Amino acid sequence: MHLTNKLTKNISFFYHVPLFQKRKLTTFALRKKYIWKNNTHTKKNDEKKIMTCSGDFIEKKKKNYEWEIERKEEEEEEEEEQDEECSENDIEVMNKEVACNINNDIKIKENNKINVDDDISVCDEYKFLFERPKHFAHIDDEPIIRRPGCIIDIKTLLRNNWSFPAVGFNSKLEIPIYKFEADENDDNIKYISVPNDIFGLPIRSDILHKCYYFYRTALAGYTERMQLYKWEWPGSTKKYRSQKKSGKARMNWRKTCGRYLGVKNHPIRPFDQKTNINRKFLWKGMKILLSAKFAQDQIKVVDNFLIKSHKTKYTVKYLRNILGKNCNSALLVHEGKTDVNDNFLWACANIASVKRENVEGVNIYNLLKYRYVVFTYKALKNIIYELKIYPYKMKWLPTYATPNNTQAPIPEKVKNWNFLWLEKKKRNNFSKFDKETLKKRIQEWKWSSDIKGALKVFKKKILKKKKKKKKKGVIIIMLDIKDEYKLQDEFIKLRRILINIFHLLI
Repeated sequence: MHLTNKLTKNISFFYHVPLFQKRKLTTFALRKKYIWKNNTHTKKNDEKKIMTCSGDFIEKKKKNYEWEIERKEEEEEEEEEQDEECSENDIEVMNKEVACNINNDIKIKENNKINVDDDISVCDEYKFLFERPKHFAHIDDEPIIRRPGCIIDIKTLLRNNWSFPAVGFNSKLEIPIYKFEADENDDNIKYISVPNDIFGLPIRSDILHKCYYFYRTALAGYTERMQLYKWEWPGSTKKYRSQKKSGKARMNWRKTCGRYLGVKNHPIRPFDQKTNINRKFLWKGMKILLSAKFAQDQIKVVDNFLIKSHKTKYTVKYLRNILGKNCNSALLVHEGKTDVNDNFLWACANIASVKRENVEGVNIYNLLKYRYVVFTYKALKNIIYELKIYPYKMKWLPTYATPNNTQAPIPEKVKNWNFLWLEKKKRNNFSKFDKETLKKRIQEWKWSSDIKGALKVFKKKILKKKKKKKKKGVIIIMLDIKDEYKLQDEFIKLRRILINIFHLLI
């Protein structure tokens, strides 16, 4: 009996040695990651933590097996008293022990898996990084309504952040309009649709970086450090000492350039630290920043800032209802005096990290400085209109010489505009071939880039006015016709000239 128990113990132990080695390999990478965490656990947490060290894990398994074997031995002794056949009982015990060990291993694996999931707790803010997306965004996606904070899958966005909008293509964007003086559980919310070319652009961090430092350097102003020029330095400029028979180098005045505590060759003077930037760059950066606020759910719209009480506590309560309890700064934007009153100005004057601004004063620096931005309905309409109309104000768009500044239509061809030329060409093609006449005809014409109807013009003028004689009110014009084929055309021109002369004489 003792021999069989010893045998079962060794068999069960060797049966699990490969499993221990495999476990050792899989837990080796996790050991470095969680070793500090496991060392700092309390006693209560030590009972629940995973045994990452392979030696501790094996010892724990050994103790479990020894305890199980001792329990099985007691059961077997009771069974021996009942049954006289020891061999059959031993075989049954071994089968039961193996099955029990396998079940224990499965349970331990399941417990370990659960513990690993519990230990590696992911913050809710970054949980979307580990979720498998149900749909990967594409440029040909179907139209979908998106509201602030609703973005595409993070994998596509991170790979194509410079060209792919955070809200995807073909999306219909909407922003909820809250009532400022309302309770936290007020469900009376309206929605306004906003354009994609302002709130749905790709988020370009490089453009925002340049725009931000343009405002930073402009706010920095002039430097205060100043050094004196040579002619501003106090003291005498006479020669310090004679060089003759001194054995030393020549020397000018004592505070000359290059000497210790001397004048600077290129002294530092106050200068403006402002950098230059294109207006189109700022215009595009403003739209990109509004798109980023929309994607991060950091833009809110309210009906107005017309409140009844001037108390700060009520304004703080209304802002908390809209922005939440984790908001640390906000920019409140209104249009003018129609959507804000004196009570609101007094109430929000002493709230820390809250700034009130007019639409005309909104810029990239203010929007980046404050986490949330709250627009009134009129202010949102105004800023959208200004961003839309700005290219027309700056005259960036092409201009056309039409009354309504639209592109003129392409002119249609005039019928029979080349009728004479085609007739002449047909006549020449069907005439008898003559090399000399063809040579003369070619010499008479030349190619021209001037727009004069046909592509060819005469090399020399055919009409030559030789003599003009007046005889009793009659004008005689002598013509020199070189080619017989041009007789018909010249006759038509001559007829027009005679008609004009006749009208003049009358």
